Amino acid sequence: MNECIFDIDPKLLSLASEAENECREMFEKIDSNAEYNGQKVLKAFIDNRVSEGCLKGTTGYGYGDMGRDTIDKLFAQALGGEDALVRHTFVNGTHALSTALFGVLRSGDTMLACTGKPYDTLEEIIGIRGEKGSGSLIDFGVKYEQVDLVDEMYPDYDEIAKKAVGAKIAYIQRSRGYSLRPSLTVEIIGKIAETAKKANPDIIVMVDNCYGEFVERKEPLSVGADIIIGSLIKNPGGGIASTGGYI
Repeated sequence: MNECIFDIDPKLLSLASEAENECREMFEKIDSNAEYNGQKVLKAFIDNRVSEGCLKGTTGYGYGDMGRDTIDKLFAQALGGEDALVRHTFVNGTHALSTALFGVLRSGDTMLACTGKPYDTLEEIIGIRGEKGSGSLIDFGVKYEQVDLVDEMYPDYDEIAKKAVGAKIAYIQRSRGYSLRPSLTVEIIGKIAETAKKANPDIIVMVDNCYGEFVERKEPLSVGADIIIGSLIKNPGGGIASTGGYI
């Protein structure tokens, strides 16, 4: 035991040391994933030739914007996508999520929430809460269905398979949000995607990836998700960005 400057009971110091030893394997796994993902992002910077020129101003018309085009390519590569839309003008994750939902869904389409009710900030976007006529998805003729979690904890794969038939989007919320359920691993997301697509090969699997970026070595796009959406305020912004999002 190292000598301690403060007058702390040796028993507490011993307990702290024991706790660290018990958690050592998990901390080492986290450090290993962080190192791998750090290299993955660095490679994306190198491959897409991020340079001083990316930081220079443009005409304002959106043409020939080297910086914007490059960051889109960088995110696509780092997260395993074909293309990306990365903008600081997305206010937050909810803004990016609603943009993606309104971009894909049309009147008569069905949105199937596969992991229970989404964040409360999306309830008014969908139209399951708030005043009618406010411009929600339901106001525009989109239908909404939901598969509740088993014991409020785990995906109900049988019910997902039933309700995926005829749905346009299978929507998955990776983070636990404000509930007490576990956050979803990439493996579980892959199983949900596989279940939905087996029942409906045309369904679009959309994942709210907020808080999930770079936690594991794989992202949802590598296990069957078609679109992932997240916030730069969280993991991808490194705790520095005060606004922004990606699709």
